[in-house]
Amino acid sequence: MEVNGVGTLSFPIPDSQIQALVRAATQAPYGRGEETIVDTSVRNVWQITPSGVKISGKSWAANFDHILSKVTAGLGCQNALVAAKLYKLLVYDRGGFFLAHRDTEKTAGMFGTLVVTLPSPHRGGALRLRHSGREVTVKSDASEPSEISFVAFYADCEHELLPVRHGNRVCLIYNLLQQRTKTSQHILKVPNYEHHIAEAATILEEFWLSAGSPPKIAWLLDHHYSPAGLSFSLLKGADAGRARVLAQAAARARCVVHLGVVHIGQTGSAEDDGGYHGFRGDEEHEESEDEDSTASMVDDSWQYVDEWRDTGDRAVDFGRIPLTPGELLPAGSLDKEPPDEKRLTEASGNEGATYEWSYHRAALVIWPANRMMDVLLEGGVAAAVPYLQRLAQTGERTRTEAMAAAQRVVEAWSAADLPSNRYSMGAIASPGASDRARMISALVELNAPPLLEQFVRDAVISAYNGIENAALVASTRVLGSARAARILSALADARMGDQPCGCVELLPKLAAEPVPSFGKIAAAVVAGLESIQVPKNLETDALWQLRAITAKLEPKRDFAPEFLRNLFSALRPFKQQLSYAAAETIGSRPDVFAPTTLVVPSIGRLFAERGDDDRAIQHLWTCAAQFLLLRSEVPPQPPPDWRLQAKFPCRCADCRELQAFVRNPTEKVHRFRVNKERRRHLHQVIDRHRLDMTHVTERVGSPQTLICTKDRRTFDSRMKEYQSEIAAMQRLVTLAPPTATAGGLCKRMEAAVKASG
Repeated sequence: MEVNGVGTLSFPIPDSQIQALVRAATQAPYGRGEETIVDTSVRNVWQITPSGVKISGKSWAANFDHILSKVTAGLGCQNALVAAKLYKLLVYDRGGFFLAHRDTEKTAGMFGTLVVTLPSPHRGGALRLRHSGREVTVKSDASEPSEISFVAFYADCEHELLPVRHGNRVCLIYNLLQQRTKTSQHILKVPNYEHHIAEAATILEEFWLSAGSPPKIAWLLDHHYSPAGLSFSLLKGADAGRARVLAQAAARARCVVHLGVVHIGQTGSAEDDGGYHGFRGDEEHEESEDEDSTASMVDDSWQYVDEWRDTGDRAVDFGRIPLTPGELLPAGSLDKEPPDEKRLTEASGNEGATYEWSYHRAALVIWPANRMMDVLLEGGVAAAVPYLQRLAQTGERTRTEAMAAAQRVVEAWSAADLPSNRYSMGAIASPGASDRARMISALVELNAPPLLEQFVRDAVISAYNGIENAALVASTRVLGSARAARILSALADARMGDQPCGCVELLPKLAAEPVPSFGKIAAAVVAGLESIQVPKNLETDALWQLRAITAKLEPKRDFAPEFLRNLFSALRPFKQQLSYAAAETIGSRPDVFAPTTLVVPSIGRLFAERGDDDRAIQHLWTCAAQFLLLRSEVPPQPPPDWRLQAKFPCRCADCRELQAFVRNPTEKVHRFRVNKERRRHLHQVIDRHRLDMTHVTERVGSPQTLICTKDRRTFDSRMKEYQSEIAAMQRLVTLAPPTATAGGLCKRMEAAVKASG
């Protein structure tokens, strides 16, 4: 950009060139009636006429065409021929402004103004526009060298330029011109929707006062939008005008409005003739009227809204909110329309033909502000949590309203696990642990101890999995130590049996600022160690239990060493008796708390943290040593022959033959020449009793032959465990505490290690 008397401008424009621009400029006048006068109390700005400005460069023409196309679309005059003509270059230095005014027609066909602000750092200087009772303020800062900003408005919009407080605002002013055609002779003016807005507001108010009105309405838009491109600012054509009117009408009618994507679909079984079974509103299914078509059986159908955007084009986390009958408008708008997706799967094997079709359409969704919780809870309690968090954090409503909303959510949550409602049917998502944590945080923000207690007791304890721990710790500040101790000890009582890791991980967070009453929680966790069960498949497998007794097998459980470290670190601030009680329970239950993989790897760290004179950890050491000696003080002996221990209840001829093979001390391989069904039966018997043998089919002849071969898998497995237990003994010897009992056990373990070779 070159300016006469100044030269080529740099961007951002430096102060030296600003001063040169002012020297080359004149004080800008303003129009008053038929006069044009200069009065700096009304307008304080410098101007340079277009004859003194030259703009060039390879990219400018294309960039300006892009700006003009966005302006044309934004002003809703895509069907008009629009041009832009440079009018002036303006410089608002510090203190520059222009009071409220409307632009006059400066040339034939002018209908609006385009302001392009050049990169010139400044503060203030915002443009304020008013029309039909609405007012918006637009900041036009452009400080990056590669960026400009622009704003356009109709000439009959009142506007003012607020004072520049710092720096300089430099801008190009263009007149927007409508090029006349034979079919368009009138000058474009800003659309005035006031009548439509008032009428729509009245309709909305009367609609929701009527009996039986639905909680919300979803008005389908004309154009298709992707979820990524869904926003109020990018709506097209009539959708943009409709959204503008309905958004303002909704505000007057005390309603809220959002954009969302409506999903409608069905899936089921059908014999398709190539025809289309279209959408029929709220009907669950129908038969085609075409005699050549066949009826479709609906297995599942859905109507819901997601991908929410508020009027500020911010994404809103409402999740999926179902649509109920009468809410989708205009009524019948999808009748006979082809679906956006349609899929037919042909019949194969025993499976019949299936079909699926679906629509995905953008919609304006409106509901009364006082029905907000009703609507959100249609999508499940998780959908209401973000809104409740916003109420708690920003004070968008009074505390009374926020507390009432919180009470609604807490009460609804208590029903979320009922098997008869929509959660179990899969219609809406069940609330997860992160949702529970967010709900706790919202109630903490609201400082609502009774609701917090009710929520934890009714909703958290029954579904707890540990992810809620941080929020539960934060809740103690609101609940108070005595109340928190009562609630969290109840949680430990109820969930230590199946969520021990989560309960134990909660303790160190509470012990970071130990409160005497929290000892009740610690005591509940320690008592709960007794309720942790052996995995159910081991409890109910009688054969496994028999093998566990005879071979002293050690079941495994997914406890990491951090489990014991967290537990004993958290117990340290409380009574020593709790630590010793925990050690006693853990040491007496090697079936649950495995010495080799849990206890021994933890003891070194525990001694380092608590000292080797700590009685609780000494007891853990002793229990682990005694258990390992019981299992592996003497090396396992290999089986003396090929005899297996098993007895089959089935008395068929094949099982009797298998029983004889199992008990035979010398026979290692046996061949069963039997048909497929009898081979399958033998497979099942061998696998059910976990026999130490392989079974493969030799596919020669008829019937084919099942070859069973005995192996030493149980002994091999036991030898692997033996080696790990010898390694654990070696580790325990290096960690031995200074007690007489430990000294005696160490001698025996050293002898066992030596015997292992």
